[in-house]
Amino acid sequence: MEIHRLLEKKKTIVLDKWLTIIFDTYPDDTAPFLKNEKDMFANPVGQTITVSVEYILEGLIKGERTDALSVYLERIIRIRAVQHFTAAQAVSFINGLKTIIIGQLKPDISRHNLWDEWEELQGTIDNLTLLSLEIFTRMKEQIESIRTREIENNERFRTKLIGSQT
Repeated sequence: MEIHRLLEKKKTIVLDKWLTIIFDTYPDDTAPFLKNEKDMFANPVGQTITVSVEYILEGLIKGERTDALSVYLERIIRIRAVQHFTAAQAVSFINGLKTIIIGQLKPDISRHNLWDEWEELQGTIDNLTLLSLEIFTRMKEQIESIRTREIENNERFRTKLIGSQT
């Protein structure tokens, strides 16, 4: 598809702008560190997000199916699920990608009449959003399950402790 070729040419710009959108969802004192610290041991969150976004964008350029990109999407959403983002906040960065792409490619899309291809790419990005919501929900359920088990374990321990003291 022609739109994928055009997106490949603008990949670096799109990636940089997309990462900026993602990192700007973090507090002002955190965002620069996440974006600029390249040491994966000092900044595992920033590196996980950066690498995952690169793979997702590359997959979109190659026309990969949404489910093939789910591994990379899950890495990002897993982080955002434990960071107290709402579901909308956690996945909003995906819609930002559409804005960036159309901002970079609109003249070429118009010139080459690639609106059908653009609609298809938008559909794929929308599917990533829906998949992200599913992943987010699953992660939140896992967190709640862990929290519940921990409370139950603490109660059992407390009951045994009180019982052994009488």
